[in-house]
Amino acid sequence: MSKRLIAIVSIFFSCYSVASQNPTKYSIESSFSYGRLLAHRPIMKKLVANNSYSFEATINFNTNGKKLNHRYYNYPIYGLTLNYTNPGNKIQIGNIVSTYGFFSLPLYNKKNALRFKLGLGVGWVEKTFDLQRNFQNTAIGSHINTNIQLKFEKVIPINKLNQLKWAILLNHLSNGSFQTPNLGLNIVQIQAAYLFGIKQQQIDTSKLEIKELKSSELSIYNSSAVKENQTPLSNKYYINETTLQYNFRKGPKTSYISGADIIVNNSLLEFTGNKIQLGVFIGHLMHLNNLKIGIQLGAYLYNRKDESETIYNKLFCEYDFSNRIYSRLSLKSHWAKADFFSLGIGYRIL
Repeated sequence: MSKRLIAIVSIFFSCYSVASQNPTKYSIESSFSYGRLLAHRPIMKKLVANNSYSFEATINFNTNGKKLNHRYYNYPIYGLTLNYTNPGNKIQIGNIVSTYGFFSLPLYNKKNALRFKLGLGVGWVEKTFDLQRNFQNTAIGSHINTNIQLKFEKVIPINKLNQLKWAILLNHLSNGSFQTPNLGLNIVQIQAAYLFGIKQQQIDTSKLEIKELKSSELSIYNSSAVKENQTPLSNKYYINETTLQYNFRKGPKTSYISGADIIVNNSLLEFTGNKIQLGVFIGHLMHLNNLKIGIQLGAYLYNRKDESETIYNKLFCEYDFSNRIYSRLSLKSHWAKADFFSLGIGYRIL
């Protein structure tokens, strides 16, 4: 690519992204949230006793344009959060403590734009299902769970170092059927926060080399999981999944994907007498340098459990260790019903 074109593109991104630049390099954030546990299944209505509230402490790392993806995504924010939540039911659920990493992206190119935040981490739930002592808690069967937070947030600047923020969020905790019951906890809240900035941001406006992107990739990956069926305290079943995936790159931020899954699912033996499943899928992949976030929508071609599980979907993240090798963490579900979490490794063939 010519030096002239690199210069033009660099100037374009500098002008386009100026509205989303962050004034400080870091910021410390404290917040209070208030809302309610959702009874997303009728059996969970008894768990909703009172309104919920949360406290969060967060450190934000504001990007400065040093990498191309900073400019493509209008200066995203990365960070780490520690969360305490009272879900509104101290007797059956108790306290919740979680920590998660996140990224936050502006939804449009405007100063102090509305942002979308996605967090992924680990949460501890104090009180879980117990057949003798806590049979009312049909939502969570394990103390340790995956924590996923979705948030829409808006910053209100006070001055260069101080900001206020309001947000609407959904906080989800589940273990992907590793230990049942696993209906999961979904808490919806509104949030108010105060941010204190540390160290003035130095925006990098230098010319960056724009690498030529491969138009397509073919990958294979293998992952493993462990799950229980719906009966609490039942056996755990090993699951192995092999996937062949084709990526069609559509610009620096996006890939469209399609492929096939071969699944060895031992939990199906008691339902269908067969542990082999075949499925095909389509999806979307968002590129954030070495980190990638993806979604898939698939359908079983062979050996579905029942009619309610004809369609499956996945939310996953990948991290590139090299040009060929990457890891993947995935949550597979049937609509809103989690099936299992899996962890695996992939290899790019082409």
